[in-house]
Amino acid sequence: MYHGRKGYEKWRRCMAPNPNYLVRLNKSHVTIAAEALALAFYDYQLLKHAFPDDSERKRIASYVCQSVLHYGIRYGEVYATSMDIEGVVASITSDYFPMTFWRMIRSIPLSVMAGLGRGGGSRLRHPADYMDAMHKRLAPFKHWFLMIIGVVPQFQGEGFTSKLIHPMLDRIDEQELPCYVETMDGKNVGLYEHFGFRVVEKFAIPETELTTWAMLRDARKASAPTQG
Repeated sequence: MYHGRKGYEKWRRCMAPNPNYLVRLNKSHVTIAAEALALAFYDYQLLKHAFPDDSERKRIASYVCQSVLHYGIRYGEVYATSMDIEGVVASITSDYFPMTFWRMIRSIPLSVMAGLGRGGGSRLRHPADYMDAMHKRLAPFKHWFLMIIGVVPQFQGEGFTSKLIHPMLDRIDEQELPCYVETMDGKNVGLYEHFGFRVVEKFAIPETELTTWAMLRDARKASAPTQG
């Protein structure tokens, strides 16, 4: 069930002050983490395209985010900035891309899939399929895929994106693998470039007004530890 901003704020009031570390999330955290992401992505172009009605989008956004988080927890890694969940990041390796039907069945509860169906989740199918095809063409090698990263609007601009993404990229560097991400918000391009990503292709999704920037951070060696 979608609790929205009130549910998220109630969770935050129950939490201790922010610890200075990331928290790895599990299934018990999915509902509240999805509500945080739903606030972050409420005005995202893909959701506005699929769910133009504001009230419908408020309800369905949580189900969309829950599905991504459940998948990430099963097949990859999902972290929050703290138990206050100011922001969330989920990533998988290319071994588990794309989100096939059987992988979704194994990872996403039927109640979440039913919620998506009731909300017209099929309207996401065409853009998602096109983006998956582009992803496979542009990154046909082993890599990490940054599935979703979002910060609750009231905390944006306070460094939480950096707190989420730096540890993930450090671990990817230890594996000497590239990382792929895509965005439909042109304002995010400069942000990702700051973290070492580059645009590999900008493309329009046919039969929609959606534009996507596909970005890649090339493999690099991890920095050597500083000698004391």
